Amino acid sequence: MDEYPKSVELKDGSMVNLRIMTDDDLDDMISFFQSIPDEDRLYLRSDTRNPDNVRRRFGNLNYDNMFPILAIAEDEIIGIATLFRAEFGWMRNLGEIRVVIANKYQRKGLATILIRELFFHALSKKLYKIQAELMDTQASAMAAVERLGFHKEATLHKHVTDVRGVRRDLVIMSLDVEELWYLMEDHIKTRDFRIH
Repeated sequence: MDEYPKSVELKDGSMVNLRIMTDDDLDDMISFFQSIPDEDRLYLRSDTRNPDNVRRRFGNLNYDNMFPILAIAEDEIIGIATLFRAEFGWMRNLGEIRVVIANKYQRKGLATILIRELFFHALSKKLYKIQAELMDTQASAMAAVERLGFHKEATLHKHVTDVRGVRRDLVIMSLDVEELWYLMEDHIKTRDFRIH
């Protein structure tokens, strides 16, 4: 966590700051999620227009089981990437990633940058595997994780229902990171490793 905050460059040349979320960011997170357009809300797991849902998810942060990285531009949150992991139990070495990007900053490489940051954090925590759960209609998100080495683990047919009530297939994408632990030891700090 000592490497944050940091600046990254997007495909269009614009600069974005990345930093770890703190409890002081909660009100700004509520504003960010309320600004998400309806078409992007289709893929969220809870109704983020309700501030209580955001408070339940991101209040009282515990970085051991939830590691959220914020993307900031012009002093506003424009994206969040979170690595979730169980603190105890049989899935404690599995991490799940979730990424939400403001519409204006989509398709500029920000999601790929944020997922890469979560990947390196997963490596530092010695997780065995990280996964992303996506609806079958999230083609650009699937392409982003595939570029980072994720593969399709399973498709669960008609397994989820979007906010409009339409049943969708759930696609589970995963990346086995255990075999990369030792290979990556010299590169974790410098970030010069490319998964592909």
